[in-house]
Amino acid sequence: MSSTVPTPATPDVVTMKIFSDGNALPGTFEVVLVVVNREFNRIPTARIVLLDGEAAKQDFPISNGVEFLPGTPIEIKLGYRANDDSVFKGLVISQNLKVRRSGSYLTVECKDEAAKMTLDRKFKYFREIKDSAVMEELIGAYGLQADVQDTSIEHKELVQFDATDWDFLMTRTDANGVFCTVQDGTLQIAKPNLGQSPVLTLTYGTTILEFDVEMDARHQFKSVKALAWDPTNQEIVESEASEPGFSENGNLSSTDLAEAMAVESFTLSHTGRLESPELQGWADAKLLRQRLAKTCGRVTCQGFAGVKPGDVIELAGVGERFNGKVIVSAVRQQVADGNWETDIQFGVKSEWFSTTYDVQQPGAGGLLPPINGLQIGIVTTLEADPDGEDRIQIRLPIISPNDEGIWARIATLDAGNNRGTFFRPEIGDEVIVGFLNDDPRHPVVIGMCHSSAKPAPEPPTDDNHKKGYVSRGEMKLTFDDEKNIVSIETPNGNKLELTEDEGAIKLLDENGNKLILNSDGILLESAKDIVLKATGDVKIEGVNVEAKAQADFKAEASAGATLKGSATVTVEGGGQAVLKGGIVQIN
Repeated sequence: MSSTVPTPATPDVVTMKIFSDGNALPGTFEVVLVVVNREFNRIPTARIVLLDGEAAKQDFPISNGVEFLPGTPIEIKLGYRANDDSVFKGLVISQNLKVRRSGSYLTVECKDEAAKMTLDRKFKYFREIKDSAVMEELIGAYGLQADVQDTSIEHKELVQFDATDWDFLMTRTDANGVFCTVQDGTLQIAKPNLGQSPVLTLTYGTTILEFDVEMDARHQFKSVKALAWDPTNQEIVESEASEPGFSENGNLSSTDLAEAMAVESFTLSHTGRLESPELQGWADAKLLRQRLAKTCGRVTCQGFAGVKPGDVIELAGVGERFNGKVIVSAVRQQVADGNWETDIQFGVKSEWFSTTYDVQQPGAGGLLPPINGLQIGIVTTLEADPDGEDRIQIRLPIISPNDEGIWARIATLDAGNNRGTFFRPEIGDEVIVGFLNDDPRHPVVIGMCHSSAKPAPEPPTDDNHKKGYVSRGEMKLTFDDEKNIVSIETPNGNKLELTEDEGAIKLLDENGNKLILNSDGILLESAKDIVLKATGDVKIEGVNVEAKAQADFKAEASAGATLKGSATVTVEGGGQAVLKGGIVQIN
């Protein structure tokens, strides 16, 4: 077990070189502080603090120079006795000046070129593609280098909605249980490898300068399950995570800690449809993160450039609970007052990237405070939309019980150019209102509500046989699934009914007239007269045709009339029979 940090030279004289656009800084530049940070799933940063400013000349010559103009390439090398290693390459992103009683300072902030991925929110569809291919595409769009471990799941589609490429990339790395390490414009994305040999062994009493560590049982579960809805089979589908299977540090395992909290499993849930491979990957990623979060902490040692996120270090002499190999999640290099120290963070946070950082735009685009969730509205006006957009006016009682409110669009069953459904609510009706982009200026009525104050026209039953629509004037369209009847009815009793219960179509009116079509034929019945009239011919045809009058029977033609029987013709009168014509021919 080594009692020293394996530096390339005797660590007694710290040396540092800073290059601006490939050129070393002049020796006249007095650097006060250099801090370089690298971390899993974060953009590497560097901070350089220099003495700058001449009060007598009222000027800041270093700030005025070209060395630290935003966008200038910067490289920082650290070492001992001029044996220096590069610890950062990136771009100047900002500089600021501070004047204090103790002096005046120029602070230069730098980031890796991958910072370009964090600046602009984008919208994009990805189809028939693996996550690893998405990652490579996102990274390559900025001229950066990608070293991405292949992923197995091919998605039918992925949607990037109003998210920076960096945030979208990080959420997909989380979902796949991989981590991103950025170094000098190259993004390496892979699962952590705890089986590798440690790059450094740090021992309490020799090489450890500072040490903080925590073991938290709240982050450990016996298992992780992922649930989703399967609309095809109308059931919940479930996947249970597989143990990552790496050796843990200390003498208490993650399952030992899970036993302490007596939590059987942690559940991830999604109300949409996720295929089993994606569910499995989601659960595996969560369990891996929880296991890596078992032991978290930081350790400080003499400056050492040979460690980076994703490496493994070994802790020794820190007790049975914490001795062993741990994954490096972040490295901080700091040079101040001629001393160089390396602060190493190990273990990972148990939270996803999306719950740690705000990956969403603020509601309403930040234009004004957003309105969240659905709201209750009361209809106040149906006509005279000032913009001619077919909106209705509603008020939100929570805002004001008396104000006329705001104009809202109506979500309907079908809408197009001079077509669609129009079922506008009545003035005074209670409606449910949503808001586009959570902006209170853009409401949409998405539905109407019954209540005890305004009950439904048909009381609810568990069998739920009847459905339909009743208008304000009590016109009804009703569907009866028990008897398979569809009916249209007016308040006065005019009714059209299609019934499979009776096997008939019925047309009834308020005057007692009826038309019935069923297996017996067609029945046309009138409470008074029946008039058949056509501008063309009227033909009646049947096996037997019978016409019977309770009083007189009359058939009249403006031209000729023919009465003909293929066999016999009988003309008979119970009293007198009259056959009359200008000429009467018999046979």
